[in-house]
Amino acid sequence: MFGKTIFSRVLFTNLATVLIGIIILASLQMVLINNFISRQSEENLSKNADSIVSLINNGISRENLASVLTGFSRSNGNHIIIIDSDGTALVNTTDSGYWSGREQNIPIEELHEVLSGRRNSVMGTMNGAFNETMFTLEVPIFSSGRESVFGAVLISTPVPQRRSNLFEMFKIVLFSALVVFIISFILSYMLSKMLANPIKRVSSSVREFAGGNMTSRVEIDRVDENVEELTELADSFNDMADTIERSEDVRMSFISDVSHELRTPMTTIGGFIDGMLDGTIPPERSQSYLKIVRDEVTRLTRLVNTFLDITRMQSDKLNLTITDFDINETIRLIIIGLGSKIDAKNLEINLLFDRDASYVRADADKIKMVLTNLIDNAIKFTYEKGTITIETRPKGSEVQISVHNTGVGIPKEQQKIIFERLYKVDKSRAINKEGTGIGLYIVQSMLSAHGKDIKVESVEGEYAKFTFCLDKGKENKKNKE
Repeated sequence: MFGKTIFSRVLFTNLATVLIGIIILASLQMVLINNFISRQSEENLSKNADSIVSLINNGISRENLASVLTGFSRSNGNHIIIIDSDGTALVNTTDSGYWSGREQNIPIEELHEVLSGRRNSVMGTMNGAFNETMFTLEVPIFSSGRESVFGAVLISTPVPQRRSNLFEMFKIVLFSALVVFIISFILSYMLSKMLANPIKRVSSSVREFAGGNMTSRVEIDRVDENVEELTELADSFNDMADTIERSEDVRMSFISDVSHELRTPMTTIGGFIDGMLDGTIPPERSQSYLKIVRDEVTRLTRLVNTFLDITRMQSDKLNLTITDFDINETIRLIIIGLGSKIDAKNLEINLLFDRDASYVRADADKIKMVLTNLIDNAIKFTYEKGTITIETRPKGSEVQISVHNTGVGIPKEQQKIIFERLYKVDKSRAINKEGTGIGLYIVQSMLSAHGKDIKVESVEGEYAKFTFCLDKGKENKKNKE
């Protein structure tokens, strides 16, 4: 289970990456260090050998040479042998035990390269001259005219010493790698925690939300704010949770409102019918009560049709019949139809038309429904003796229509969501307490079917203004008639 978590995978991946990097780097360093030590060792031996050759060429006596080389050998740990052209050791400093008790003569076949006048380096015991493996540099000694080789300087250093130096460097590299690995482990652990913790919080919030806690949200701390992806994930979840919670609240409110809307006419209808059946309502008054029943049935039909329209819009089955018509005339007819509501609140209506007739190309019935909803809403949310202004004016290849009303306005935080299905402005702020919250949803859906959008501007307590555009239409003979 541990290996399946984001924390463990990030931690293991980071550590594996660091470990592989350390192994590669350490191996490379060891190769480079080994080469460096070998090169340095050979350079040092070469310098010492050249110095010895210079002493010999300068005519130093054999006794003095032996004395100098013995002291030199003991001070730096090298072993020096001076041989003649036959391989016989004229001077050697191996009295420390490396050549103790042996015949001080090196087989001529071991000296072929150096006696031919070429520098040479070998690794071994010099055919038993040493008791352990040595690294030996062979430098020829030429005659004064460099015409012939009359001997050679063999300067050796123990291989174990070189290995010891290499081992010391290896310990340093190993210690450094261990320190780096420990630091990497700590940083990887912190990074893994930093990545895993917010995801765990999201997971926990999702489980709580799925369990019915609609208030569950993901909290972002200061560390998480620095990681853009984590912040986006948390914000996306919180936005989704807000939307679902709001939709659930709207759904419950809608169910309550619709239940009330349906129960009232059904109760009225049932009461009147029962009254007529049991004789409580006299026959001579049945006609007037039947008219009331008819009105209630019409109200129910209108409500059901509205729900059917929503269903069609959600299933993208909204068919449009596009024609050219006068939008100004449509607005005038809607105002006449809503005249009783306007008069009841003593509202002032201002029609600002750029011209007497303004033709648009759209579905006339659907746009009439859009304008009816917008104007009816304006009437509902305008204070008594308030003002409603409806304006049409050309805007490029379109006609812009706006509905402006004074009144309660729309809170800023609700302006982005008022077009959601079944959403209603906070009832505590609304003048009109009725309604199902589907008017503006229908407005946006109808305009979206036309490929258009609607914008809202509002200042709470002052005004609200809705604006949309339609394509310009052409006046024809049928329009004139």
